[in-house]
Amino acid sequence: MILEKRKLFSFLAHDLEILEEYFREFAAGLKGVLKNTVESTLLAGGKRIRPGLFFICAKGKDFNIDYLIPAAASIEIIHTASLIHDDIIDKSLLRRGRKTIHNTYDRDTAKFVGNYLFTQTFVLLNKYNDPRILEEISVAAQNLVRGEFDQIKTKKDLGQGERIYLKKINEKTSSLFKVSCALGGILSNSSEAEIEKMRRFGQYLGISFQINDDLLDMDARKISQNLGKPTGNDIRQGNITLPIIYAVRNRRFKKEIRDLFTREEIKNKDIDRLLTILPETDAIEHARERLKFYLGKAREIAESISSGPKRQGLLKVCSFFEQEAGGR
Repeated sequence: MILEKRKLFSFLAHDLEILEEYFREFAAGLKGVLKNTVESTLLAGGKRIRPGLFFICAKGKDFNIDYLIPAAASIEIIHTASLIHDDIIDKSLLRRGRKTIHNTYDRDTAKFVGNYLFTQTFVLLNKYNDPRILEEISVAAQNLVRGEFDQIKTKKDLGQGERIYLKKINEKTSSLFKVSCALGGILSNSSEAEIEKMRRFGQYLGISFQINDDLLDMDARKISQNLGKPTGNDIRQGNITLPIIYAVRNRRFKKEIRDLFTREEIKNKDIDRLLTILPETDAIEHARERLKFYLGKAREIAESISSGPKRQGLLKVCSFFEQEAGGR
């Protein structure tokens, strides 16, 4: 499932184009290295899934794009900041087909740019009078950092099971999906019950998204799609993804997989071997089944949302994910 923004959010094209123009103006107001680095990250494309979800959940009779743009921008900006910090930790050379900031400049510059973008998130959201807005983004940021920290602590740890994996991705990935949906609900004056449904939708879609990302790490198609990271990058970094958790349960290959992850450096030949093993363990298919399960949970919640525009938009997102995953 290689997601494309123009297909996923074609019905939000106008809203997202206004957001892109906002980002261009934001970057144009900066100077020097900060301007160059923000342009190379924030304006580098991306699927804009999180602001797209925000716009859907903000739909209603009083939908005002000018009022909503700062919140939509803040969500994408904090996501971009987290990617910059991720790249430093993982020593990634490329992001979305471009050289990472620390690879172009240095680690200190990258940390500064990431920190600057994090602060801009709170500056933008301070424009809204509802105290729930800053509370939601603060909790999301806290969970995001905690999830990243837990991922670092559990590198190469094959003792972790699916429960620990889900806890990490609930914090690391789902946190921004959840807050995107919740902020849309709050700013469209939805009831607390409906806002909670939107949070849960974001949670399950975020889990699905991460499992898909795990699968893409083992899919050579992404190289031809210019997604910017080589196949097996998570393996190389020692990140234990869902397919690996399932594969290590296989008695035939368990020892070999464990031996591979005990090495100080995981080399290309090790990755090639693991990618050869995985299809023989049913790990890929098992992970796809879990992906479809969580997409199903997201669909159930979307169908229960009372607002027609919100429900229809979220169901379109579900249908796209399901189609790309080979589901419904």
